[in-house]
Amino acid sequence: MSRTRAWTLLALTAFWPLAGSRPVELLAGAREPNLGSNPPELGVVRWERDLDRGLAESRQDRKPALILFQEIPGCGTCVGFGRQVLSHPLLVEAIETEFVPIAIHNNRGGRDREVLARFSEPAWNNPVLRFVDGGGRDVVPRRDGLYSPHQVAKRLIEALAAAGRPIPDYLELARDETHLAAFEPAAFGMHCYWQGEAKLGAIAGVVATRAVWREGGEAVEVMFDRDALSYRELVRKASAAGCAARVFTRDDDQHRTARALVGERAVRGAGSGRSASGSDQKHSLERSPLRLLPLTPMQATRVNAALALGTDPQRWLSPRQRGLVRTIERALAADPNRLAGLARPETVEDLAAYETRLRARL
Repeated sequence: MSRTRAWTLLALTAFWPLAGSRPVELLAGAREPNLGSNPPELGVVRWERDLDRGLAESRQDRKPALILFQEIPGCGTCVGFGRQVLSHPLLVEAIETEFVPIAIHNNRGGRDREVLARFSEPAWNNPVLRFVDGGGRDVVPRRDGLYSPHQVAKRLIEALAAAGRPIPDYLELARDETHLAAFEPAAFGMHCYWQGEAKLGAIAGVVATRAVWREGGEAVEVMFDRDALSYRELVRKASAAGCAARVFTRDDDQHRTARALVGERAVRGAGSGRSASGSDQKHSLERSPLRLLPLTPMQATRVNAALALGTDPQRWLSPRQRGLVRTIERALAADPNRLAGLARPETVEDLAAYETRLRARL
């Protein structure tokens, strides 16, 4: 296995669900999470099951309706869609607050079959999302084969734009964070990885950071989106921020680029560093009540940077999360030990279950 592939798998195992313990089953005021009451194919979204009621709500609230045509019980693709897309906390919040979500079973008779016929949807099919107005007319042309969190985030944004609705910042963050195909690792040595995580985590295009020990010193490994940030620009910004005492390069291309910018500070490095202790990861975040929020990895990276650099961390939170912060702060003010033992999970697919446990303690 190449160093690039190995590093990427390590990072994704820590940061994203697609390389977590479950096998990937995809094809290569807000409501609280509905954990436990849905079949896995429906994720944790609270769905309306009656089309007419859903369309009436769409007309009343002037929101587009999102109709999910889903096989229940379904194949691995259907189950994977529920677990990885319809349980992603930021996608769930967008679906529940920016749309009227309606679930139609594509393998049942009765009213479900009538709705299939109305929209000319095939039976016993993989999941399809349709975006319609209150009259049932498509807001954007029908598309199928969109099964990844990134594809769905982009589709949600497209539908909102077509409906003339504002695009929430947290939904754009979800789109950027799930752009796995464009992710590339990089690593930088510095005198303090607390500061390194803060400064590198604030750079647009960096999607995740990890504090490590590497070749006897402190370092930060990052994952960045090369479609949003070139490696050359990343090295320049890391150097300007004082976070490039050494630049550990993973291949010849990175080494040539880094050497041209920082000279002998470019060091060929194989593999990954040894992870720093949990108390040293996201140092500023872990000393704030915001550590208890069900944050995605990119949110945690941005919030940690904001707290360390004195900027507003709230800009990286969704409305649901902002409300939850206030509840957490009140609970901790009344009893500092109220939430002892809770720790935010590392994988996105575990965040919904964590949020349910958190809310039960509040």
